[in-house]
Parts: sequence; C-alpha cells; structure tokens
Amino acid sequence: MSQSVIQNPSSKTLPPLWWLVGILLLAAAFRFLAVDSAPPGWRDDELIEFNMDRRIADGWRPLFITEAEGHEPVYHYLHAGTILLFGDNIIGYKWLPLTCGLLTIALTYALAKKMFGVRVALLAAALLAVSFWPIMYSRFGVRHIGVLPWMLGAFYLLYPSAPTPALPQFSGKGAQLPRPFRERVGGEGRFILAGIFLAAALLTYFAGRALPLILIGFLIYLLVFKRAVLRQVWWHYLLAVGVAVLIALPMFIEIANTPGGEKRTEVVGGPLIALRQGDLQPAIETTLGTLGMFTFAGDPEWLYNVAQRPVFDWLTGTFFYLGVLICLVRLKRSESGFALAWLIVGLAPAFVSIPAASFSHTIAALPIVYVLTAYGVVEIVDKLASRQGNKRLALSTFLLVSLFVVGLGAWLTTRDYFGTWANEYIVRFQYHAPTREVARWLNQHLEITDVAVGTNQYQLVLDPLALQLDMPRDIPASWFNAETALVHSHAGPTIFTALQMPGGEVRQILSNTAQLQYAQPDFEVYSFQPPGPRPPPLGGTFDRGGLVLRSIDSLPDQVKPGDVLTWRTYWLIDPPLSQPRLKIFLHVLNDKGEVVSGDDREDLNISTLSAGDGFWQVSQLMLPNDLPLGQYQVEVGWYNPETDERLKRVDGSDQLLLPPLEVIAP
Repeated sequence: MSQSVIQNPSSKTLPPLWWLVGILLLAAAFRFLAVDSAPPGWRDDELIEFNMDRRIADGWRPLFITEAEGHEPVYHYLHAGTILLFGDNIIGYKWLPLTCGLLTIALTYALAKKMFGVRVALLAAALLAVSFWPIMYSRFGVRHIGVLPWMLGAFYLLYPSAPTPALPQFSGKGAQLPRPFRERVGGEGRFILAGIFLAAALLTYFAGRALPLILIGFLIYLLVFKRAVLRQVWWHYLLAVGVAVLIALPMFIEIANTPGGEKRTEVVGGPLIALRQGDLQPAIETTLGTLGMFTFAGDPEWLYNVAQRPVFDWLTGTFFYLGVLICLVRLKRSESGFALAWLIVGLAPAFVSIPAASFSHTIAALPIVYVLTAYGVVEIVDKLASRQGNKRLALSTFLLVSLFVVGLGAWLTTRDYFGTWANEYIVRFQYHAPTREVARWLNQHLEITDVAVGTNQYQLVLDPLALQLDMPRDIPASWFNAETALVHSHAGPTIFTALQMPGGEVRQILSNTAQLQYAQPDFEVYSFQPPGPRPPPLGGTFDRGGLVLRSIDSLPDQVKPGDVLTWRTYWLIDPPLSQPRLKIFLHVLNDKGEVVSGDDREDLNISTLSAGDGFWQVSQLMLPNDLPLGQYQVEVGWYNPETDERLKRVDGSDQLLLPPLEVIAP
C-alpha cells in the first residue's frame, strides 16, 4: 500500500537510493569517528592477528593459520593488503573492518529489499547503522565482521534464483519481484559466483561454516512446504555449496593434517563435547542463554559488550519478536522460511559453545536479526494504518516509528558503546588503553628520543606492538615487567603503565634512584638521577660481555627454613645478545648440586633493550620448611626459555655462584 508512495518519483518522498546514501553516511560516522578512542586501545587478538597479517604482507602464504587456536586465511590476506596500502597504523588495520561494516549494511539492504520490500530494507539498514552489535564488530579489527559481506553477497545471488513468473508468492508483500533472466550475472555463472562468495566466507571465520547449513536448511524447508520451488532451485544451491566446498577443500585438508589445528573448538566447545557424551544439560543452558540474548541478557564478556547487555531494548526487541512470530504464522511464504532457517542456523553455534549468547559465535545471524526487527515494525504499522485506509498516513506513521526506533538505538549505542563500554576499567585494561595514552604523551614530547616502559609480564610482546602502531615516529623503547624488574634507559625516562604498576621492591628502588616527573591515571613517568661511578663487574659477565652483573644486595649470612628471601641484582646490557629471549634463574643448591628452591623469571623483552641500558632484577624464593640445616650454594644465570640453552661466561661456565647461605635452626 504505502510501498508505492515511497517509491513514486513524483511524490515528495526521497527515492530509496537517497535514503540508503544517508543511512550509509550515518553508519560511516558511527564507525569512523573517534576510532582511536573507542575501542580505547588494541585488543590482544588484534595485535596477534596484526603479526600474522604483517608476515603475509612480507611473503608468507599459509593455507590455514594454526597459531592462536586456528585462523582461516582470507581476511588476513585482505588485511595484509590494507597494511601495505595504508601502513602499519590504526588506519591500515581498521580500514578493512570499517569497510566490511558498511558493505554489510548495503548488502543487507539489497537482500532485504528482495525478501520483504524496500521499507523493511531501509529500516534494517538504518538499525544496522546505529546499533551496538554491528558497530562493535565494525570498529574491532579482527575477522568476525569479515564473514558478513561474503555471506550476504552469496545470499543475494542465490535468493532471486528461486522465483519465476509462475511462482509469484516467493517474495513478501511489497517486495520487488526479481527478474532472474535480466540479472547482470546470469545462468550457472551466477551460482558459481555465489559459491565463490560462500567459499570466501568459509575461509574467513569459523562461523562461515554455518552458511552452507543455512542453504541446506532452506532446501529442507522447501521440501516440506514448496516442492515446486525445490524442483527448480535445488541444483542452484547445491552447485553453489559444491563450488564453495571445492575451493575451501585445501584449507580443510590442511586442518586435517595439522594436529590441534582447531584448538578453538576445544576451548569453547564444552557443551558440544558434553552433548556427544550424552550430557544434555550444558547445551540446554547455553541454548536458553542464547535465546535470551535479544532482550534479557546478552554477551557476558566485556571484550565485546557491556557485560550482559542484550541486543535490544524492550521496545525494539518486541518488534524483533513480532517479526519472528509473523514469519512463523506465514511459514508457507518462502521469505519467511528462508529468514527462519537463517536465524536458527546462525544462532546455533552459540547453542553448543561458551559463553552463551556470544555475539561472536552468532555473527552469521546478525543481519537477519535486524531485518526481522524491521519486518515487525513495517507489519505492525501496516496493520494499524490499514484500518484508516490512508496511504499517506501509513507512510507518515512508518517514518515516525522508524525515526523513533532508530533514534533510540543511536542514543543507546552512544551512551553504552562510546560512554560506558569504552571507559570501563576492565575494557581499558584488556584493550591496552594505558599504552595508547603513553603513545599520545610521547607524541607531545618530541624531545624524548629513548624510553623504558614497564608493563604486565604477559604483555611484554604485545605491548611494544601496540605502542608502535600508535606512534607516528620511531622511538626506541625498552620493555620490562614492572612488578619485579626496572629498566633504566640510558637516554630517556622510565614509564610505568597502569597495566602493571611497580611492585614493592621496585618502588623501593625508585625511591632511592629516581624522581616522579609526571603522573596520570594511566601511567607514571620517572626520571633517574645521574648515575655515580659504575662499580666494577662482580665476575658475572655472560654472553661475551652482553650481560654484566654490576651489583647485588647482600643477604644475612644466616637464614631459617621457611624464610622468604629476596635478591636485587643490577645488570648492564650490551646487545646484540646470542638469544632472542632470556630468563634469569636464581637457585639455592644443596651439597649434591640439586635445586632446593629457586626463582626463574622472564621479566624483560630482551630484544627491545638498547646498549647501555641498565636494569634491576628482583628474584624472590621461599626456603622449604623442612630444609635441613647447613650451608647452601646460590647460583644465578640466564637461559633461553624456548631451548633451555644457558648463556656462557668467559670461562665456559653457565652460572655465577653468589655468597652461600647458612641455614640455622628457627
């Protein structure tokens, strides 16, 4: 009814294409603006994947990436291209997911227009433009969002292939009936191209494996409700699925030949494993949790959501439920069957994985969720307006309701994503926000040409990359675990990020050797006092002079069983060292040379330290309560944790003996 009004060029209403352009501009604003503030930094997954992408850009050509619990390769190849095009920076990395987000909106519009009509398509696109879930994954650099354009492109090519002039009921009321013989890509080529898109989805993210199942589910639906349609289209869909499987087959062969290649399924697939063993309870719990994600409780992880925030507010969620209900009532309509098959199969991975209601595991269902919501709005507005018999009133009502729903979604997203989520402490910690703040501060202080940075021991590899990506200039940075180590840069300040503030022993060293220069909630900056004359080496020269022990705190000559002992050693470094990674060991030995207590620590990203840097290392151990009385040797040295190869001293030994301990009775 009002369909003709919104499409009539002579009416005062803008043509649908102009509405879509406006929606895409709105979507671009929600995706591109403040890209360096929300997310507030780099997520570990982004940094890990950047390393993969960089290696591909440098010539690596994997069929399947076994690292980080297994990664399909296509998105990484595309990312390598954007990195080569835009550089190793936030634009080079974020451009691809931002673009995938916009493509998702445009292709959802195109497909929804064929299924349910232009009003549903426009409203679905507008909801996608401003909603939390799609915005989160469009601004997040990893591969989840990359599966959606391939999926939607394949469905767009396949969906029009089913209707013919003899089957006018395929598309919903108000939809534009497709013309299969006038498509730009026709015949078998259309379905082969759809198969290529399906293959790309399979080769992008694990959730892409749901796509062939969606098509197979739709064929089963046609078998039950529309066998005449099935006889015309079954080979189209099977051809596309066959092409997809054929293209993706080398990757699956590579996975099959790689032990533990898909460890991710073991990590998150607990309910599925239990189900295979006959235990239904975990799968029931995750299924119920996932079904409640729309209005009750969403993804519980702060990584991807304001924890437990549902997909919709209750008003918008009601329209979604209405859309699903109307499809169930009109189940014999093909667009309803396709939408429900898509929704169910798209949600299914979260039924048998943890956490329940995961926004990542249900990413394949994302477009149809918003299409069904828009469908619910259009149908309820049409129902109410039909009683008045006024087409202009129907259109006005649709525009007002749509504006309210989209405006509500935009306000909630602005509040929850750019406000609550981006400023939550745990999010800032997980996304290395303090490191980004350090980069901003360094960019304002061009006089600083060298720096040492303390961080969490688990971020000694990823934090340097996070700083590098946010720094427009190349500045040497030495990295250490601030809890039990302290690097004194030879030419610049030492910074402690909020990811790991200094431990007690390190604080004591700072109080004696450094002054606080600047402080804010995300980091502290210390400048060191000019060093006095260097003490002579203590005989602890390792790796051809690469590591030299300069001082060590003395301990009491006599200790007791159960005592906690702390050593503070000070070293100078003169790279290059022979090993890319190093752990320090400090062991207490009995008269047989056996270790009775020890502390092995990797508190330095040794490859980032510069010649002339000095550092304190805190080593701490507890003597056993039942340790026999007597004298014990203490050894210190260094080794590569990957090979256990120890660094050698000039005399060929691999340890330095420190003053012995005398263990006396309590």
